[in-house]
Amino acid sequence: MLAAVNNTIFVASFVVYTLIVVAVGVYAARFASQSDEDYFLAGRSLGKWVAALSASASSESGWVTLGLVGMGFRVGLQAYWIVPGCLCGFIFIWFVLAARMRDRAGEIEALTIPDFFAQHYNERKPVLRVLSVVVILTAMVLYVAAQFAAAGKAFNASFPEQVSYKWGVVIGAAIVMVYTISGGFRAVCWTDLLQALLMVVALVCFPIYILVQHGGYGGLLEPVRASAPELLEFWPHKTGWAFLGFLLGSSALGINFGYAGQPHVLVRFMALKDRREARAAGAIAIVWVALVLWGAVTVGLAARALTIEGAEWGQMLYGHGNVTLAAASEKALVLSSINLLPEFLSGLVLAAVLAAICSTADSQLVVAASAAASDLYARLFDKRRGANHVLLDRCVVFAIGVVAMLLVMDEQKEVYKLVLTYGWAILGAAFGPQVILILLWRRSTYAGCVAGMLTGFVVPIVWQEWYDASQSGIEVYNLPLGFVCALVVNLVISRLTRPAEAVL
Repeated sequence: MLAAVNNTIFVASFVVYTLIVVAVGVYAARFASQSDEDYFLAGRSLGKWVAALSASASSESGWVTLGLVGMGFRVGLQAYWIVPGCLCGFIFIWFVLAARMRDRAGEIEALTIPDFFAQHYNERKPVLRVLSVVVILTAMVLYVAAQFAAAGKAFNASFPEQVSYKWGVVIGAAIVMVYTISGGFRAVCWTDLLQALLMVVALVCFPIYILVQHGGYGGLLEPVRASAPELLEFWPHKTGWAFLGFLLGSSALGINFGYAGQPHVLVRFMALKDRREARAAGAIAIVWVALVLWGAVTVGLAARALTIEGAEWGQMLYGHGNVTLAAASEKALVLSSINLLPEFLSGLVLAAVLAAICSTADSQLVVAASAAASDLYARLFDKRRGANHVLLDRCVVFAIGVVAMLLVMDEQKEVYKLVLTYGWAILGAAFGPQVILILLWRRSTYAGCVAGMLTGFVVPIVWQEWYDASQSGIEVYNLPLGFVCALVVNLVISRLTRPAEAVL
């Protein structure tokens, strides 16, 4: 029988944790000075633990606790390919880019990513700044919308009779916006630290508990080996271009192309106390992400094994009515915890799902607000350096949150797809190559950056809407394609144009 989710202990554990997160965020507002630098970068004061865990939690969002768990349920062992894919990206950004980003952002006094591009090239007309803002607002609205969709699914799976999917979206959005509006970047980082620790409970301790209870991988996967052996094939049955497409796809190594272009991660580098924090923070972040991604896939695989073995609750993960298998399977973590754990612990797992959602949505709301309020209004209209725009920042956070919420009122929205093929891909291709060339190649020019950013913005969107992998049988993930195109365009244009004096 399905577990009835009306237990007072379950509800209480979730509510208490949620109140703690909101309280921490509101409390952080007491330490925020009335300046844009503090609201967006916490006064450049982040230590290694806060920087590492807040950056990690903000990049590994609802797509992990829902999307990746769902992928483990659908495809089995092949979902583990995502682990090295993400680790490659983490290693590169923390050990190659982080310290350089901190130094350069401090030198030019950049507060935001558009500010970083514009200040680096000493831009006179705000072409690059405006283009950066357009990229951020387009991608972040979709990205935040995916997080709110994840919240809707999590609440609906936990309280199917009390909370509909749409009301789950509204509740999740409200929780995030309350503390983000109150405390800005400082509140986001403090709450993300707490949320990252709770994600370890849900995505490391829970799968270990499942494995111990069922005799390890051998005992757990025995029914899968008999009924669905294709789920136990780690190496895909693909050759030639089809295998390359899989390897560079969104479920394997292709995802690492996006890390260098995520503004909500890059701002953590800009906010470090000093460059010496980067290496230690990188080591912490890599250990955390390896454990959390392993756990997410393991929970999904375990849920599929238990369903094959006869668990009634698992039947809900196969889809129903207009809800597809891909969308339904994203509830696997919540449903499995409700039915396998004591009420108090399952309440904490639901809180961890919300934590993953919040830790990304809050960061993205701050970045999007900074783009609209600081990089457009403050730079182009109110040009007083250091002026207070906190009220405007908060209004923008609220407006973007409402728009994102309205975009995902349809339950068929797939969190994994929304994140990796739109939000993540657009940001990774538009910003990643440009950031890398600015920090590692002195000949990168203003014209090259503009052309590269425009290419990285357009190619992923056009390719995603135009290309049909089902006809060719070859997956071509829009992120690596857009990244390579943007990088080549920037290199070529930079070779053909003269570097600005500011970067010589």
